[in-house]
Amino acid sequence: MTRPLMALMAACAFGLLWTTTASASQGSCSTQLTPAANSRIVSAETLDQSLFNAAVLHYVNIERCNRGLAPLKSDNNLMRATRQHSRNMASNAYVSHKSQQSGYRNLQDRLSRARVTYRVAGENVAKSFVFAFDRRNIGASANCQFRFSSDGAVVPRHTYNSLAEDLVSLWMESPTHKRNILYRDYRRAGAAIGIDNDSSFCGTVYVAQNFAN
Repeated sequence: MTRPLMALMAACAFGLLWTTTASASQGSCSTQLTPAANSRIVSAETLDQSLFNAAVLHYVNIERCNRGLAPLKSDNNLMRATRQHSRNMASNAYVSHKSQQSGYRNLQDRLSRARVTYRVAGENVAKSFVFAFDRRNIGASANCQFRFSSDGAVVPRHTYNSLAEDLVSLWMESPTHKRNILYRDYRRAGAAIGIDNDSSFCGTVYVAQNFAN
């Protein structure tokens, strides 16, 4: 039995103000990513929100640099807002900008609770997995030992680096997410992750990234 992972990927975006993207710039935009992001495996038991935020911001800023846009800076209050929402999504197994939790029902509520001041703000959310399925079909597994259907290779677990790279790549394929990432007036960002270990894929990841000017 195979299961198509493409259908299990989900994401949506919300912005209080949209704009057109800038033109691409010339030159290299590669930056250094902390070695821990390349070596550490994403796990609910040892979840490092700061490392995840840094890895996502790394790839977002590469996309911005490639188009001549200023890099975003990490913001602790935006991270606080996304931690709450990503954990809530993971606890309730949903992907949305809206929540049933009182006081945190929408982006404006969450930013207010986290004491974020802003003129314009936006949010990207996504659902993925702790295993790097790479949107390929997988066979049935025993004890979370997944294999790709095409060649039988073992599916690896995501590192913080590989998960962040996949998420930003996914967002960049969606016009609404892409607008948030490349909005020229944004100056700050914060991302967080929630993990549902009880899912049928041995760890479903719920992610939010907030942006503000």
